[in-house]
Amino acid sequence: MFEEKQWSNSYSGGPVNPARYVHTEDAVFLGWQKTYRGNLVPLYCVTAEGHPSYGSTVTDRTLNKLKLRVPAKPAV
Repeated sequence: MFEEKQWSNSYSGGPVNPARYVHTEDAVFLGWQKTYRGNLVPLYCVTAEGHPSYGSTVTDRTLNKLKLRVPAKPAV
């Protein structure tokens, strides 16, 4: 897993610095985004060093497409 340095349970929409985290995972769970239909979508920051998407905020679907491991997400 990863060790959090300063962590917030909700995604603020601001820039994410993946270097803040000491990790062994490909991505870090950021929080939930509500869609226009009211569904919640988990958001992650790609932390796989050297990956072209490093630092990007993505969904679990995108992590799967990028062939990166999807970390566990907390219950809503």
